[in-house]
Amino acid sequence: MKKTLLAGVVALFAAAANANAAVNIAADLSAQSYTQSSTWNGYSAQSAFNGGGWNSGNFGYQWIQVDLGSVKNIASVQYALDLLPNNNVIEQVFVSNSAIGTNWTSLAPVATFNGFGSNGDVLNQTLNTSGRYLQIVANGGQSWTALSNVNVAAVPEPETYAMMLAGLGLVAAISRRKKAA
Repeated sequence: MKKTLLAGVVALFAAAANANAAVNIAADLSAQSYTQSSTWNGYSAQSAFNGGGWNSGNFGYQWIQVDLGSVKNIASVQYALDLLPNNNVIEQVFVSNSAIGTNWTSLAPVATFNGFGSNGDVLNQTLNTSGRYLQIVANGGQSWTALSNVNVAAVPEPETYAMMLAGLGLVAAISRRKKAA
């Protein structure tokens, strides 16, 4: 019986943890929610935040930004590097309550990756912050600056934990009832 209860608890925690992590809060927003420093051949910020890719068509520091519509609690941002050739890259993530655009140099990044990158490498930047605007400033080194499959994950809402605790209570009540019978 204890094993069944433990399995139920583990399943509830896993479900609660995955409930919000799987949802890209930057996807399926209006077209005006997405901006970029530049774009090439239709590869835009809107495409990158919706499962496709962004290519700036330029070298050096370039950026993509999403307006989440309201202040959100952001757990992480995950994305893939699109490089040719593989080389050293600099990736910085900025979060603000107002649009960032070219003003990113006046802000401190909430996460940074500075190192060797290969085409297709997936970076997962843990943020644990809040804001309305999220911007990735990337420097592809010797490659055009490009990213794909950008996923912004929210911090689980309190309701998720409340549901998890209710489920735990139900599992415990069922366990006690079976023991009493």
